[in-house]
Amino acid sequence: MDPLSDVLQLLSASSYITSGQSAGSCWAMRYPGFSGMKFISLRKGTLWFRLEAEQDWHLMNPGDGLILTRSTPFIMATDPNLSAVPSESVPYQRRDGIADYGGDDSILLAGKMEIDPMPAGLLLGLLPLVIPIKTGTGSSSTLYWLMARLHEENLSLLPGASLAGNHLMQLIMIEGIRGWICSEESGLSGWMGALRDPRILKALGAVHTTPERNWQLADLANVAGMSRAGFARRFNELTGTTPLSYLTHWRMHIASRALRLSSEPVKHLAFRLGYANESTFSTVFKRVYGMSPTAHRAQYREGPVYPLRPYTN
Repeated sequence: MDPLSDVLQLLSASSYITSGQSAGSCWAMRYPGFSGMKFISLRKGTLWFRLEAEQDWHLMNPGDGLILTRSTPFIMATDPNLSAVPSESVPYQRRDGIADYGGDDSILLAGKMEIDPMPAGLLLGLLPLVIPIKTGTGSSSTLYWLMARLHEENLSLLPGASLAGNHLMQLIMIEGIRGWICSEESGLSGWMGALRDPRILKALGAVHTTPERNWQLADLANVAGMSRAGFARRFNELTGTTPLSYLTHWRMHIASRALRLSSEPVKHLAFRLGYANESTFSTVFKRVYGMSPTAHRAQYREGPVYPLRPYTN
């Protein structure tokens, strides 16, 4: 798989439709922060959106959407001059799978993707808080088709509608992130910075495909078709780290997930990730996570885990 797919899979993302909302022509509501990544698609009407912590409003037209990459309160309104009330204090009725607040001047769909919080920084820390999705009702773009199809599935009572909606949500998230990555204003950093350089991306893909290999700087430079010095310099410029440090972190992310979600013996995991023995693997793991693999596994099963610490060679 490609690096973005690898990271999304590592996050153990599971998406589901959280319903939607229909309302009249004059309202303003404040919504609490939601865990995971949230997606909003405006199907009908014109609305204004802003984060509660910011003052700038953003106009949304039918077909537009946005992705909230992290939990944060936000406000939506038909008029930015209206005083917003908490959404949970406004009565509604459930109709056609969405919350009906009275009227259908505006209709929006919402969904969220729950993700594994441990490796979340690998992706979310590199994304803006809000990713706007501009399509327009006349657009034939992939996103518009996905949004329209999601709307149909959300209102249908057909067998498999829930599962279809889940998969559509994932595709919308991927398309939104992909669109942002390709945009000029994205200012990519970290591993995402490598997505714009075909040579570095090729080396990154090799690391993701065979993390167990005893990669050396010369090997990765050869994959990229560059000199060792040029490769190391360019890799650091784009990602902010060294190739071998990135390899170590990627291995440890894989290890963390395996320790938390499986019963694979530490010794087997060490060999699977290219370490000659369990002792060396455990030393590196502790340097990155601040605890032994065994303690990490126990900590996760007993409660919250410690955050990832910076790794230094």
